[in-house]
Amino acid sequence: MMSSLLRHTRMLRWLLLMWVLLALASAVRASTSVGEVTLCIGSSQIQREGRSESVTKGYSIVPGDVIRTTTNGHVHVRFVDGALVSVRPDSVLQVVEYRYDRANPSASLIKFYLETGTMRGISGLAAQAARDKFRLNTPLVAIGVKGTDFVTQADAKRAVVLVNQGAIVLAPLDNVCRVDGFGPCATPRSRELAATMDGMALVYRQAAREPLLQPVNSLQGADKIAPTLFQERISSASTATVVADGKDHGRALSEEAAAAMESLRLARQAAESKVIPQTNSLIWGRWGDNVRPGDNLTVPFKEALSGNRVTVGDGYYFLFRNETITNTLTNASGLANFRLESGTASYRDPFNVVSAAIVDGGSLSIDFGRNTFATQLAVTAQSIGTQAVAATGTIDRTTGVFLSNGAADRVSGAVSLDTSQAGYFFSKPVGNGALMGATLWRR
Repeated sequence: MMSSLLRHTRMLRWLLLMWVLLALASAVRASTSVGEVTLCIGSSQIQREGRSESVTKGYSIVPGDVIRTTTNGHVHVRFVDGALVSVRPDSVLQVVEYRYDRANPSASLIKFYLETGTMRGISGLAAQAARDKFRLNTPLVAIGVKGTDFVTQADAKRAVVLVNQGAIVLAPLDNVCRVDGFGPCATPRSRELAATMDGMALVYRQAAREPLLQPVNSLQGADKIAPTLFQERISSASTATVVADGKDHGRALSEEAAAAMESLRLARQAAESKVIPQTNSLIWGRWGDNVRPGDNLTVPFKEALSGNRVTVGDGYYFLFRNETITNTLTNASGLANFRLESGTASYRDPFNVVSAAIVDGGSLSIDFGRNTFATQLAVTAQSIGTQAVAATGTIDRTTGVFLSNGAADRVSGAVSLDTSQAGYFFSKPVGNGALMGATLWRR
């Protein structure tokens, strides 16, 4: 009996030791938080140590985390050094390494792996001070930065990069530019893309000898990145409190916020200098001579009217549709998912002053079998931050017009006669002001 009691006591001690070790490991993981989720739209998951958890705003990010977004998922992360990352729908991004040395930023070490999908990154203090130790890997290429705001789209067959500010260096992975390395690769096959090379993208395809520079408007199919990525501003606050290394590093992020605002200004300036191509099926027209701040989507009413017919409108935005194409609305069936092609927005504050806003991304699905729709948007204005616009409602199969069901967030739109495209205008009350805008979608 004594032997049995001794074995039982040893077992209890062993179990207690394991519990203590697991608790310590959990505490260590919590103390190594390197960022937090600042925006989460739709359904997304964090994979950590073999298990998956749903992502919510405020979720702490630690090295090793894998962010997986679904078709309607969209996640923004703010890191401890002020870096900002947006993970777009249908994407898989791993935070491989994130070591930020506040006392010696040049000793920082950062690595991401974009397995598939689209991400945007705005460099923080770590990448700015230690550019030779920042790396974004994809299945095919390594990307280094030079104080940058850039967008990357990648999968196992290609990598496409756009630069909004600064510059990047892209190199195909090989026995010289290794996946386990850090910083930009300087090889005969590496290429640089800078924001000053306006309207250009850097593209690398599987088995190609070297990356190629291509005009953005020439990208087709899977290479194409939605124009809204040029306008995207990742949500950030003027102040934030983040816990890292077991200490409270709450501090004003005035410099980072200023950098984000400057990035927003430059992106908006670039966007307003470009004409977003209008589709043959749907086109947004505006009534009146005064263009709302940030509106680079609409054309004058008379121009939009030429050969088209109005479907919905709110006094400023009017959605025109080409009525000459084959009408397949009555035969449409099943669930159709649409991706955002372009959008425009503005914010009217309580003093009736209108300022530009940015449509960050979103989702739209139409169930032609049940005659219903559901949509979500992330819209950012400087004075109110990022706001979520969400609506559900019904669609009239005979006209293709869809309307929200009386919620605070109002949506009115229409699909093209061949159901390949959709567009809607929206409005959302925010305090004593309001967000408003218009969008175009492609199936």
